Amino acid sequence: MPNKLQAFAQLAENTAKRLTGSFTEWTGFLATMGRLYKYPYYEQFMIYAQRPDATACAEYELWNNKMNRYVRRGSKGIALIDPTGDTPKIRYVFDVSDTGGRENSRLPYLWDMQEHHKQPILDMLADKYGIEGNNLSDGFYNIAQDLAKEYYDNHKGDIPYLIENSFLEDYDEDNIKVAFENAATVSIAYTLMKRCGLNPNEFFEHEDFLSIFDFNTQDTVTLLGTAVSEQSEQVFRQIAITIVKIERERRNEYERNH
Repeated sequence: MPNKLQAFAQLAENTAKRLTGSFTEWTGFLATMGRLYKYPYYEQFMIYAQRPDATACAEYELWNNKMNRYVRRGSKGIALIDPTGDTPKIRYVFDVSDTGGRENSRLPYLWDMQEHHKQPILDMLADKYGIEGNNLSDGFYNIAQDLAKEYYDNHKGDIPYLIENSFLEDYDEDNIKVAFENAATVSIAYTLMKRCGLNPNEFFEHEDFLSIFDFNTQDTVTLLGTAVSEQSEQVFRQIAITIVKIERERRNEYERNH
């Protein structure tokens, strides 16, 4: 394996060990995951390891050709390991903060949940997920419980092979299920709340995250992180559709009245 690949593989290993070692580190990663919800887990993970404050990343060609933006001289690319081919390869992306605009340049659309979005989003959650709740925090938590259970049920055959050498290894099947579903529930709910501008620290205590400390190997971090990433992404995409629809309707109404 070339030296650069070795270096970034080591970075990934070190980051994984660090992630579930503290509440602050894990929730910091969840915040990054929420901002970058369109990216697969392994890319979210590598971006967090190098640029935890990133908001929208793309390769040089996309910024230059599609968005008509230039990458500032001296900007350091974020290395992503692409595992899809016969051998792993490194490709580089740049955050939007590394770019500047030209005439007719574009910025990526990053939705921001406002007060007037909340009730329509609650209605959407009830329609899509059958979730009832008086507020979004409760709604997100209830959805997270269902999504955590769904992921476990769909992947429980693989989990025994992924927990070797972790604190989960000595648990029986029932306790593995409880630990996974607890860790995934609080993590999915935190990610949803944080990205939507709510304050998850008003909803959760640090003790609610104790189960994440059992995920103390690279394989178990990947297991939990992938679950949170994939399950929260589907909710974020529905929220984005809802917000775009609301803003389009408001814009049309404004144009009709003016």
